[in-house]
Amino acid sequence: MKNDIMVVAWNGSDEPLKYIDFDIDLDFDLILFNYSGNDKMPELSNGKSIQQLISVKTEFKGQLLYQVCKHVQATTYRYIGLLDDDQSISVSSINSLLCTAVKHGFDVFHPSIADKSYCSYDFFKQRKGIEFEYVAWVEIMAPFYRKAVFEAGFEFYKDNISSYGIDCYLIPFLQKKLSLTQTALVHTVAVAHLKPVTDASKIFSNGFDARQEMEKMRLLVLSRIKSEKIHFDGVIFKQLFHVGIFRWEKWKFDIKRFLQLKKILIF
Repeated sequence: MKNDIMVVAWNGSDEPLKYIDFDIDLDFDLILFNYSGNDKMPELSNGKSIQQLISVKTEFKGQLLYQVCKHVQATTYRYIGLLDDDQSISVSSINSLLCTAVKHGFDVFHPSIADKSYCSYDFFKQRKGIEFEYVAWVEIMAPFYRKAVFEAGFEFYKDNISSYGIDCYLIPFLQKKLSLTQTALVHTVAVAHLKPVTDASKIFSNGFDARQEMEKMRLLVLSRIKSEKIHFDGVIFKQLFHVGIFRWEKWKFDIKRFLQLKKILIF
């Protein structure tokens, strides 16, 4: 058993690990997560290997986080990373990323996003010439978490199907609570996101879309911060949890959702 774990998602039908370049030996254990739950054994290309296979049907990434967390809780490890099946990176890059994290003592970190990749936030794009930068949070695209941080979120993952709000609200709260607040975006390593980001309009089995789940998580975290008396610096608190500002993005999607519902009811 190596110190670190990398989990890569797989739909149970396409070529597994298609975009992972096994250019050198792995310094981590690789778990393939078959989110179709069809129990199919992966047929791996020459030179590619995995240490474990998890096959559980999940609706979206929040449920995947829950299942992975449940699976690894009894395991001793340092960091765990999670990649979707439409992300391209080499094993040497992941090894380097982990090496940088250990060197600087990161608690949560993320490779930068390769230029011309699909992404939600341009400020996560790779900046050449610097090793890393400390950031307030990292997105759910390809996060790496220290064991204590990742597993502290276990009770929250199951009820958040989309995973929206876990990255920007829940994880920073857990980090502050655990005093594990070293969060970094590593620019010497980049991951390429090959498919467009979803528009977050899909309605999940719990009746919520991703933006509604995000707001639900925000309110839950704010409630926990108050009840558990977790102290944040005023500026950071406002930046992270959007308190005391006009939240244009939320209202934009609320209006869009209302108009879509109105159109459905009319027709």
